[in-house]
Amino acid sequence: MYDLKLALRQFRKSPGFAATVILTIALGIGANTAIFTLVHAILLKSLPVANPATLYRVGDQDDCCVNGGFMNDNGDFDLFSYDLYRHFQDSTPEFEELAAFQSGHNTVNVRSKAGIKPEVAEYVSGNYFSTFGLGAFAGRTLQASDDVPGATPVAVLSYQAWQAAYASDPGVLGSTFYIQNQPFTVVGISPPGFFGDRIGSDPPALWLPLNDEPYIERETSILKQADTNWLYVLGRLKPGINPGSLQAKLSNNLRQWLATQTAYTINGGNTQIPKQHVIMTPGGAGIQNLQQEAGSGLRLLMAISALVLLVA
Repeated sequence: MYDLKLALRQFRKSPGFAATVILTIALGIGANTAIFTLVHAILLKSLPVANPATLYRVGDQDDCCVNGGFMNDNGDFDLFSYDLYRHFQDSTPEFEELAAFQSGHNTVNVRSKAGIKPEVAEYVSGNYFSTFGLGAFAGRTLQASDDVPGATPVAVLSYQAWQAAYASDPGVLGSTFYIQNQPFTVVGISPPGFFGDRIGSDPPALWLPLNDEPYIERETSILKQADTNWLYVLGRLKPGINPGSLQAKLSNNLRQWLATQTAYTINGGNTQIPKQHVIMTPGGAGIQNLQQEAGSGLRLLMAISALVLLVA
């Protein structure tokens, strides 16, 4: 109390100096708080999913959105065709679940009882939500049985879109959305806080099964094009699996599969196959495109704001 009274007397004697000191320190703390909040949200935060430490991405680079043939000069594969994803899924029991999802997003026209709206949609494998360990806020998520040819077309609506575009109308669940004029049944609402598999300015409003891609895209469908790479692959490891050993196995499986594909062996392509490989990276934060693009700039801002606080 004595120290507090003394400080207040000093402030009263020099109010201008006291105000300057308080404002300077406040600005220093405020700048650090703002920048660290941004750094935490983009660089440090995991996806709001179950046990993110066991999630691993097959790939490490910011590649998007559709590539044909070999991926990079150094042989690094980061995007995969649907056929190659299924090959990985069948040949790597080390994953509890292995999901695939579109590296880009589509803006589709959606007609419902709320009218016609453009929405961002993403094609995902039927085990997408189960790989992340997520249930639905309402209804159910996609299932493996939804992601097979001939299955009834279904969709999961994001919680954010359900609130913003459909006013949290419970009648949306089970209703029919006409996506690019094709009927889809909305079977579930995603959990609150789940914005998708990556940080971005346009998170998906709808998740659709991969096998419904030809149903919507028609003659421009790329689902069955074995040499067209357009999917990210991310899985959950079984307990005790070493990521380094699994990375070597996946790279070997990749080379074996490429050797069976004419599109990769013609015109001397077979000489490129031995150097093709994948790099496994932690997947708890999802696909870190934004982190790779903005990481160095955010770290620089953090250093500058720390200097501002030091000066203050």
